[in-house]
Amino acid sequence: MPDVALLEPGKKVLLLGNEAIARGAVEAGVQVATGYPGTPASEIIEALYVASRSAALRVQWSVNEKVALEVAAGASIVGARSLTAMKSAGLNVAMDTFVTLPYGGVRGGLLVAVADDPGAHYSSTEQDTRWLALAAEVPCLEPCDQEEARAMSRVAFDLSEELELPVMLRSVTRISHCSGDVTPQPISTPAGRLGFNKHYRLPFRYNVYGAPGAVHKHRWLHGRLEVARRWVEECPFNEVRWAPGASLGVVAAGVAFAYAREVLEELEEPVHFFKLGVPYPLPERQLEEFARRCQRVLVLEEGDGFVRVQLEALLARQGISCSVEGKPAPGCGGGIAEPWGELDPDLVRAAVERFLGRECDEPERPLPSGVIIPRSSTLCAGCSHLGAYWSLREAVAKVGGTVPIINGDIGCYEQGGYGLFAGDPPVSEDISARHRPKSPYDVLDTMHVMGSGVGLAQGQWLAGYPDGKLVAVCGDSTFFHAVLPSLANAALYGADVTVVVLDNRWTAMTGHQPSPTTGRDQLGERMPVVDPVPVIRALGVDKVLEADAYDLQAAETAIREALEHPGPAVVVLRSECRLQYVRRERPGPGRTAVDPAECTGCRRCVSLGCPAVGMQGRKAVIDSGACNDCGLCVQVCPAGAIREVKA
Repeated sequence: MPDVALLEPGKKVLLLGNEAIARGAVEAGVQVATGYPGTPASEIIEALYVASRSAALRVQWSVNEKVALEVAAGASIVGARSLTAMKSAGLNVAMDTFVTLPYGGVRGGLLVAVADDPGAHYSSTEQDTRWLALAAEVPCLEPCDQEEARAMSRVAFDLSEELELPVMLRSVTRISHCSGDVTPQPISTPAGRLGFNKHYRLPFRYNVYGAPGAVHKHRWLHGRLEVARRWVEECPFNEVRWAPGASLGVVAAGVAFAYAREVLEELEEPVHFFKLGVPYPLPERQLEEFARRCQRVLVLEEGDGFVRVQLEALLARQGISCSVEGKPAPGCGGGIAEPWGELDPDLVRAAVERFLGRECDEPERPLPSGVIIPRSSTLCAGCSHLGAYWSLREAVAKVGGTVPIINGDIGCYEQGGYGLFAGDPPVSEDISARHRPKSPYDVLDTMHVMGSGVGLAQGQWLAGYPDGKLVAVCGDSTFFHAVLPSLANAALYGADVTVVVLDNRWTAMTGHQPSPTTGRDQLGERMPVVDPVPVIRALGVDKVLEADAYDLQAAETAIREALEHPGPAVVVLRSECRLQYVRRERPGPGRTAVDPAECTGCRRCVSLGCPAVGMQGRKAVIDSGACNDCGLCVQVCPAGAIREVKA
């Protein structure tokens, strides 16, 4: 990853969108940057960590997004230019602070960089966070490419200080995780001085409940939005391209503009074209003028019909008869494009051709038969979660009851609910039915968001679920991110639930960012290790057990003991992410191998779910290039046919 602080101004470079956002922040003189790892946003903070080596910048991976926003907001309140970065789901975690902070505003520029994930490439939902900017009543900028991501990131700090409000920059996967040309500009030095005045321009400025109260501060916020609306009318990110004689118009926001520009140039149709860089608040005066010169307008945008809804309301208020088409409002039909999935040039072309009344074929993307094999992701070869799920599956099978429930949440271990080998699972009307997992990928029964599993298990217990034991699984980063309050609740009420914490010492799913259990920061500097075990005991959980995830017998024994305990019990299964261990301790191919003479072909090792283990004919084989010598397959082989070959 390049040091974005060292890029030469004026010399074009190729950057990821996230790196471009980081460069724009550095150009603006950002002083504090925080975040929580979340794909597709993670590289923003990673790039700023690298930049902190050569720039006067403090960077922090916080324990969750709410904390990250509050740390950045605290720096902003004393006058430091600050940035916080997160994915769309992370903004949900930060919403309590996000909607409250604007009531008292900020002093140093505060940029909230959020990466949405249309197409749900890395996420459980296709959430459109622009609605949350509207809910918080703060401006939202949306770049169309990587260069504009840099420029918007830089300008956002000036805008934030002018408005005294946070400013959101909404990226999407195709901006954040694709590379494009970026032309860096000179780095500026913030002019502001650090300081604090509780009555800065308002009584009890940063105290929402202080006199004259929240209602007065809400009135103040609306006054700042009027300033934002004036800024939007003059900002450089909105652009109109008039087509002589045209009666149709296209409004395109963000990455949809890049697609629409390409399509309109190819079609050579005379259409007025409005590039919208600020989806909230809208440049109403410009859009009114645009609509008055059109009979019909098509709105193209990534996500929901967010701009379309606002534009329709604006034209209705002004009595402008131009009709508006595009994605439907949430819960409504009739759109010219679907409100789900991800846009691409083919989908935009089809939408534009329908709008123009042309014959068009719906885009189809058949997979070449016999060339591409449909597949999902798997846990890495030698992953400690394979051992954890094997042990959990064995323990629950023995003492879990008739229909146990295993609740999961988000992390690498979410793949324990992907059902990769479940085939065509049976669907029935039975109220309670047991479905025995065939592999570690079929273990989890519920999966929603970070930390949800522990709360769901408590609800199942509180409802008096009678058919089996109730289990929740979480990772170490998730434990500190979202599980602590729920676990405290379980301890308070004595919930009969078993919690399994998979401590692999890293936030591995998003690229091996540090966790509170890692002991090192992003740059490899030593940090304290926060041990979950004393934290769990301090919350009031009496039954806390520990085991090595790679010791299958010990792990199963610990889980069985926890399941048999009447009340809240927690098992911490420790083992560092095997990829990190191997990179540091053992470069080179794996040494674990199968003795074909002793292999019985029982396939028990294959059911472990490790991608390094397979079958060749009726014998098991191990791919030495993928194998990380974790020893799990050695333990599960009943014939003793698998062993590590000494170098």
